[in-house]
Amino acid sequence: MNIPNSVERGEMQTIPNLHPSQRSPSRATDTTTIAANGLYYDNATSPTDTPLSESFSDRLGSFVGSFSRTSLMYMAENVTVSNPSDSLMDTNDDQVSIISSYNPRSRRNSLGTLHDERTSLLGYQPIDKVYTGQSHISTIADTYQDDTSTHNIHHKKSNFLQSVFNSINILAGVGILALPLGFKYAGWILGFVLFFFCLGLTNYTAKLLGRCLYAYPESQTYGDMAYNAFGNRGRILVSILFLTELVTCAVALVVLLSDGLDSLFFPGEHPLSMRVASFFILTPMLFFPVRHLSYTSLIGIMSALSIIIVLVADGFTKTTSPGSLIEPADTTYWPEDWMALPRSTGIIMSGCAGHACLATIYRDMQKPKQYTRMVDWTYIITALIYLTVAVTGYRMFGSKTMQEITQNLVLIPEYNQMFNRMAVWLIALNPIAKYGLTLNPVNLSWELALARQPSVYIWCNKQPWRGKVISLVGKVTVSALVVLLAYAIPEFDRIMSLLGACFSFIVSGLFPILCYLKLFGHTLSSWEKLILYILFFLCFVLALVGTIWSFI
Repeated sequence: MNIPNSVERGEMQTIPNLHPSQRSPSRATDTTTIAANGLYYDNATSPTDTPLSESFSDRLGSFVGSFSRTSLMYMAENVTVSNPSDSLMDTNDDQVSIISSYNPRSRRNSLGTLHDERTSLLGYQPIDKVYTGQSHISTIADTYQDDTSTHNIHHKKSNFLQSVFNSINILAGVGILALPLGFKYAGWILGFVLFFFCLGLTNYTAKLLGRCLYAYPESQTYGDMAYNAFGNRGRILVSILFLTELVTCAVALVVLLSDGLDSLFFPGEHPLSMRVASFFILTPMLFFPVRHLSYTSLIGIMSALSIIIVLVADGFTKTTSPGSLIEPADTTYWPEDWMALPRSTGIIMSGCAGHACLATIYRDMQKPKQYTRMVDWTYIITALIYLTVAVTGYRMFGSKTMQEITQNLVLIPEYNQMFNRMAVWLIALNPIAKYGLTLNPVNLSWELALARQPSVYIWCNKQPWRGKVISLVGKVTVSALVVLLAYAIPEFDRIMSLLGACFSFIVSGLFPILCYLKLFGHTLSSWEKLILYILFFLCFVLALVGTIWSFI
């Protein structure tokens, strides 16, 4: 493997992009142990440190905490923050606090670490110096602080089952609702081909990602891998991609909530009214502490399972078409409209939009050597969930399949309406739970950019409330812009198509292949290179065509 010279010499690059509670109090060389199999473990979190017996509440708390940590960090770790001007810093041995004097409620513990559970950066959020090459690099994850986290406390890393659960919960997002429509656009044959190609591609690139992380033990994120392959330009590109993807996901959440409100309470209401209602419901979520919001993301897998249960139950309780599995609707083997086929590519690929979480989950595993098996089990279970929804949804409604399968369910009067409305309620809660967590890195990005301006620093330093006002107005403005985009692009299927075609193919397909070729190309055989180049070409074509068709 192409291991950096610094690693060969026993030196470790410092790229601490994890949550402060996940970091060790000293250098990586002091807190990692090379196991017999060549994998790296934290001394304080090795597999042997796991208690032999735990109560049910302890296990449940560990399970939820494990997911909370990974769901939060995978969104934040890949958003790079450039180093602020030294004139705005209060420097000590280990840390740099940006405009920390703005917040009278902030406090320092005995280690000099600034803690505050809120998420606004203007006035109190700290940021660690991170030395990467000759530049100071840090990520949005470095700005998150928890009152209970100090550099003396190590988190308990996730076991195999927790890692599989975390991966499934993040992968099984809101895109699952549009999968039946993706099969409607593609037909049965091409639908299955695209489905298994997308899952096989991302499964393969997830393993390439694991090899890169194994070879560079100090790399924690996609951004670190991009830096190893392409320098700071690669890291900045990843940050831009992730910020744009997060905004797109937020737009999809607004559309999903608006459609849920329309189905549950205001059938036939004007879309603008639903967007405004969504704005007032979702915007307060931006002001909750992210460490609480991350727990609510558990609702993702609950909503996915509820859709499966409702679809199967409704399909077998109704004996006539449409909406029956006993008497299926008319479906086609090939696309009814070939011009709609490119959009199905993005819709099906959007199910893999959470692929970026696997870097965080790899570093969070107690036994990284189980990563490949964890990826395989994750994709097997995820494939079963996706296929169940896609096949039953398209088989039940055929050519009448709507952009969200829940819209079909509420229109059939023969179904158990209370049962179905409970499922739609759970789907509607998904955006409320994830909106604040999704947009938090975006808000922290502009806050950091603003905090680097000397004029802003001087103005806010005169009155502590000014920074809070800027944060309040900025977050409301960001939410308003997202809602405006949701009104301009009201179709859920178009947003999912864009998310899958543009971002998923780039982040989950093109990017890992490029990095792997760059880092290990000279060690690969001609056959391996040929496979990678073919996959890269297919990803590029599908991404380009799918992105264009998302706007047609």
